[in-house]
This record gives sequence, structure tokens and C-alpha cells, in this order.
Amino acid sequence: MYAVRIGILSLIIATGCIVSVQAKPSDFIYTPSVIQHDSRLMSAYIQSLRDPERAYGFIKQFIASKSGKPMTGWERVYYVLTMSRLEAYTLTEEKPLDVIGELEELAKTLDQPWIEGEALLHRAILAKETGEYENGLRYLDEVLLIAKQTGFKNLTARALKWQANIWYYQSKYDLVLSNYLKALSYFEEQQDYAQVVLVLSNIGNMYADLDQWALAKKYNEKAFEVFNHNHIKNDYTATLLYIHAGLVANYFNLENEEAGYIRKAIKHASKTGSSYIQLVTLTNYTSVLLDENKLEASLKMSKECLQLADNIKDRVGRAFCYESKSLAYLELKELNEAISTALVALDIYKEYGSNSQVIRLYKLLSDIYSKNGNYKVSLEYFQRYVNEKESHYLRAKREEIRSLQTQYITQKKEHQIALLKADSELKSAQITSQHSREIILLLSILLGAAVLGLLYRRNNHLSKDNVELAQSNVSLTEQSFQDPLTGMYNRRYIQQWITGEIKGEMPRVSKYIVALLDIDYFKQINDIHGHDIGDRVLQEISSRLQHSCRTHDKVARWGGEEFVAIFSVSDSSNTYELLDRIRRAVLLENVSIEGRELEVTVSIGGVEVESRDLLASHWQEYLAKADNALYQVKSNGRNGVGIELN
Repeated sequence: MYAVRIGILSLIIATGCIVSVQAKPSDFIYTPSVIQHDSRLMSAYIQSLRDPERAYGFIKQFIASKSGKPMTGWERVYYVLTMSRLEAYTLTEEKPLDVIGELEELAKTLDQPWIEGEALLHRAILAKETGEYENGLRYLDEVLLIAKQTGFKNLTARALKWQANIWYYQSKYDLVLSNYLKALSYFEEQQDYAQVVLVLSNIGNMYADLDQWALAKKYNEKAFEVFNHNHIKNDYTATLLYIHAGLVANYFNLENEEAGYIRKAIKHASKTGSSYIQLVTLTNYTSVLLDENKLEASLKMSKECLQLADNIKDRVGRAFCYESKSLAYLELKELNEAISTALVALDIYKEYGSNSQVIRLYKLLSDIYSKNGNYKVSLEYFQRYVNEKESHYLRAKREEIRSLQTQYITQKKEHQIALLKADSELKSAQITSQHSREIILLLSILLGAAVLGLLYRRNNHLSKDNVELAQSNVSLTEQSFQDPLTGMYNRRYIQQWITGEIKGEMPRVSKYIVALLDIDYFKQINDIHGHDIGDRVLQEISSRLQHSCRTHDKVARWGGEEFVAIFSVSDSSNTYELLDRIRRAVLLENVSIEGRELEVTVSIGGVEVESRDLLASHWQEYLAKADNALYQVKSNGRNGVGIELN
């Protein structure tokens, strides 16, 4: 079933750095008198992104301690900045603040340019939320100037992030990634992990928008890793991550996982004070309901979505809701309503220059007119969809993004070299104490050997049962590595084989080839012939791929209609010829199913890897390179082979 999934870039009003209460961020702007008067206010400010509920507890304690007395100017600054976050991240009992007005007044009273910068940042965010993108960018230029003049790096990073957020909605992807990577470097340098999570998630969402799903998954998983490792307790951020995880799961046809992620997102969103995050969660939930064939419930949810968008005056949000409403009408076969609501969404997307959303609406309108029997108009919209989707514009943007990503990876490697040097010095200092521990360990081993000898007789009679248990465990493990539909290895097997968790005989080879294979026009096979036929096609193509590979090659179903293969080859092997042989093996004869003859082709993207160590340590990078090569093949008409050069 066709359904729209909406990714969301962070709408967080983020100020200051996030570190433990005991530490002072490197460029944290503060006044000592605030800390002397009441450390709870400073604690609330520092914790407001990491743990909003705890921060709100500090705020309530601070207010109680004032006993009705007015705040000082500096206290008011940090109270306003803290509450501007908490109003979005958690449910509070305080009256809403005029954040911009108060900050502008405090900036004049205290003669502090950086406070004016915070006020301008809030103006930019408000402009973005109401679709006034050019005004928002103009405010952010002023923020960046103030941040540079005051040396406030964290303010610089947040302004860069918000520039990227606006450019994302304008589909300026080269500028988007450039700013995100700059902001990420600042936030990582300052150990501002709550912001690191948001930027990583936004990058993942951008890659999803570009159909680079391996990278989208990678960045979302990294965001989850940082979120959990640093014990961040922010329902807003959790909602964001689960929505993006749902998008990735949907792409890989993991419908149960997607539904689980979106329901978790709803649970977390209900604990926030943000109408925007609730709006996007509602939009994605309507798609889940469509997949579950709960059509009336989906239509009702899309109407609630529209009401919420109207309440917060979010025009782009209205477009998302109209799109969801159109999908519900389509499934209910109320086609005139489906067309009218889709056209409203399309007009709004065009008004704001949201190119990726416009492309999606062309496809939706083509589907609706086709169902309505108006094939002429359906074809017109489908041609627009294809032309925009495969345009030179998007391909050029991908090239710019790959160039920027390479620069960032190089920068990270230089940083890692410095860390390795420091680690080496530390290990040298530990050698002496390690020698003492080895002597103690040797004595422990000798004592343990004596005890084991006494226990041997007692445990011997259990060996038979243990063998049977081990055999059962092996069987269960094998099942967990097998794709149930095709019988091939699955993604889990490949990932554990790459990291060396699965042991096995390795052939002596000079290099490896990583390849991604995608069945061309598979969605059309499902739409025209049904999912049962689609499953049979997957099984047949899987069989042909397995028969075309050698015993020590690894080939697995990666997700949906996509497969991954890892070939062990000699230096003299021709990568293109090998992959083209696989392609021709699939094309050799039609797929015959229930009297139907289907011509099925595959597109293949590959990359060479010089060693097993490189394969393990840079797996995601090589996978992304293969994905880039695959994309180029599909852009050039499909049914071909592409090689990404190292």
C-alpha cells in the first residue's frame, strides 16, 4: 500500500552547551553572580536538553526559593532561555513566555550582544516554522556575525544547524550537509552530546530524502548510540529518533518494526509540549494505520492532524496532513476527494520550494488518476515524477554531497591519529603494572587447574546433555541468520561475518568486491501482479544469485528487493566482468510463475576492497560507495553494472 512517511528535522530551540552540572563548557557565557545566588537555575539551564524533567524540577525549586521576589536581570536571562527549551521538551505549569521580547529587552538592559543573538536565533526559528524562509536566513546571518564577534562557538553551531534546517526544506542539499558537518564538529568538540544526536538524526533524514537508505540507517543508528550512551532523557529527541527509525524500517519493508517505532514515537511525543513534533508523529501514524488497513481511523487521524496544523499556523505541516488525507481517501476509493486534497498539498509544497515533496505528490496524483481511469492525466503526472526524480539536478547534488563527506571523513581520520598517539603513550605507562598483574594471574591459573581436576569427574556425566544442547543452539543460530522467504543469508549474518563474530575458513585472496543488487521495477511487479507473485520473483532471483556465486562468496538478502554480495577474488580478476556475469545470469531467461512470463533485470553497484581488515573497519563506507554506484546505474536506465572507484 502506498503511504507517505514524513521525516522531521529538529525543531529544537537549542541554546547553550550540554555537559554535566559539575563542568563548565568551553565557551559557556555566564555571570558568576548567578551561580553564587542559586546554582539550581544554572543546573536547570545546563540540563534542559539532556534531561528536561529534571531541569524543570530545578526551575520549580528556584521559583519557590524566590518567595515571590523579582528575579535579577541575569537570573531572568537564564530562566527565559531554560523555559524556552522546556516549553517544547516537557509539559510545564508555567505561563508561556514572550521569549523574543524578553531576550531583546534583557540584551539592552545588560548590554550583552550574545543575548541579542539568542533573540535573533528564536526569530529565525519562528520564521522557519511559519515558512518565511528568507527572513529566517537573514536573521541567522546576523546571529552568525554576533557569535563570531563574541567568540560564542555554541551559538555559531546552532545557527549553522538552523541554516541547514531551512535549506533542507528548499532542497539545497549540498549546503545542508556542509552546515551540518560544521555544526557537528563544533558540538563534538564541546561534548554537547544532546546536540550531536539531533544533527546526526538530521543528516540521516536528509539521506533518506535522497533515497540513500544505507547512510540514512547508519546515521540514525549512530544518533541512537550517542543518545543511549550519554543517558539523554529527552522525550522530544526520542520521538525524533523513533520517527526516523520508522522511515528506515518502512523502506526495508519491515512493517511490524515500523509500527512499533511509530507507536513508541507517539508515546514519547505525548510527554512533550511541542505541537510540531506531535504533528509529524500524527502524520506518520496515519500511514501506519493505512498499512494496517484501518482506513477510517487513518482518515480521522489526518483530520486531527489538519486541526493541529491550523492551530499552530504551520503551512507546510498542513500540506503533510492533506497528503495523508489524500492517501486515506485513495484507499477508501473516494477518488475525487483524494485528487482535491492532493492538489492542495502540491500547491503548498510548490509555494515553499519543497522539491522532494513535490516529486512525491506527482507520483501520488499519477496513482490516483490511474485508479480513476483517467490514464492521460495519470501519464502526465508520472512523466513529471520520472523527470524530476531522475533529473540532473539531484545527481549533481549527490556528487557534491559525496565530496563533502570525503572531506569530513579525512578530518575525522586526522583526529583519530592524534587519539591513537595519546593511547600509545598511555599503554606504555601501564606496562609495569601489567607485569605484576600477570604474575598474580599465573598463580590464579595454577590454583584453578587443581580445582578443575577435582570437578572433572563430577561434570563428566553431563557432557552428553551438553552436546545435545549445543546442537540445538547451533540450529537456532542458523535460523536467525536465514531470510525466511528466500532461504538466503540475511543482513544479520553479513554484519556478524564482517565483524568476525562468525568464524569460518577464509580463502587466500588479494581483494574483495562488495556489491549491492537491486531488482529493477520491483514495485511495479507487486502493484501489477500482487505481492504473492512478487515473493515468488524474489525467491527465483535469490536462487539464480546463489547458483551464480561460488561457495566461499557471501550473498544475502539485504532488505526488500535489495541483495548484498561479497566476492573474494584475486588481483587479476576483472570486477566489471564478474558483476556483469551475475547480471546476465539473472537476465538469461524470463521468470515463469503461474503461466506468466516476467522479464526481470537487476542493477548492480560495486566497489573493490583491498583487504579483510579494511572491509571490517570501513564496512559502512564501502557499502555507501556500492550504493552510490547502484544509484548511478539506476539513473542511467537500470539493468547495468556500475563500479565506484576508490
